[in-house]
Amino acid sequence: MKPVALAIFVATLGLTGCQNPVRDPIDSVVQVVTDPKKEIQKGTRQYPFALAQSGGDLTQFPVTTNYLNGLIQRLAKTANSPFPWEIRLINDGSINAWALPGGKMGVNYGLLQAVETEAELVSVLGHEMAHSIELHGTGRETFGALVGLAAQIIEIGISEPGTTPGSNKLIGLGQNILMGQYSQSNELEADRVGVDLMVRAGFDPRGAIGMQEKLAKLGSGGNSVAQKLLGTHPISRERLSAIKSEVGKYPATGQSTSDEFRKVQSEIKTLETGLQLVSDARKAGSEKQFAQALKLTERALKILPNEHGVWRLQAELLVAKKEPRKAIQSALKVRELNPKDPISELLLSYCYSAAGDILSADRAKERARLLAL
Repeated sequence: MKPVALAIFVATLGLTGCQNPVRDPIDSVVQVVTDPKKEIQKGTRQYPFALAQSGGDLTQFPVTTNYLNGLIQRLAKTANSPFPWEIRLINDGSINAWALPGGKMGVNYGLLQAVETEAELVSVLGHEMAHSIELHGTGRETFGALVGLAAQIIEIGISEPGTTPGSNKLIGLGQNILMGQYSQSNELEADRVGVDLMVRAGFDPRGAIGMQEKLAKLGSGGNSVAQKLLGTHPISRERLSAIKSEVGKYPATGQSTSDEFRKVQSEIKTLETGLQLVSDARKAGSEKQFAQALKLTERALKILPNEHGVWRLQAELLVAKKEPRKAIQSALKVRELNPKDPISELLLSYCYSAAGDILSADRAKERARLLAL
């Protein structure tokens, strides 16, 4: 496959929900896809790239991962949805969550830090599930974002053999989420359906009001951790009023929190230092302080030794610091931890290319193509 063709294939990434963004070009040109099987296939194909673009999934949080998947299964049962729902914890401290077509989801650890009750968390997850269930993302495309993602993928190893990747642009891969905003009618519908899912699953719908008021307060105060969510899901007076009206239709009862929720918060708190080190390393890397960023990744890996996303960041930083041979070793560790992910092979291709080993770069690129099919 030609490099550009693979880049465009990768660019079919289509997050719905709070990070909605690039639509599959086929949808906008041909037709709106409503076949559940096609939605599932699309989401499965896009998931590895969505996870990479949003910061990478965290694997050393089993309590949290199991809990989140239990929550969405509980919500999904009430929706009679045909999708095989799955959710991953994302290595990003900002307040956000998203859903792909076909039931693939992600939630930032920053959201779990921000919510005070289980019902608040469920309100966000229910809202994102509603976007996917109602097919709000299908048929939408942002051409500029599509081109931007294609260019970004080219930067990580899909360039022509013999070319040198733009190392600095790779820093923060997964932090530059391609954002797109839903229509007001989509937001209102997702709020309504999300509240209904909450109630049917036995949760207190007042959590939806509490979450929206919390976000509005954070947004008015210029809080940076809430900007991703507010950027795609602006909270208007009309929207808040509609949520209150919808919640008012139901009894003020239901589950607000649980012991499992408190265990999740405890697990994240335990590894919070490592997560903050990763965030600091990304910031240092974006400021081209590569030596300092690498020191921070070393410290983070002592706490989170099996997080492939941290190893990936280290590889990116080493290439930026013009130490591609060392970067290859970090990239090989990424592949060891995440062997079936095309992003692992793309990263390895990028590192080999930076080191001048074009043959190995092309081989890794081909493995990425096969994994992405």
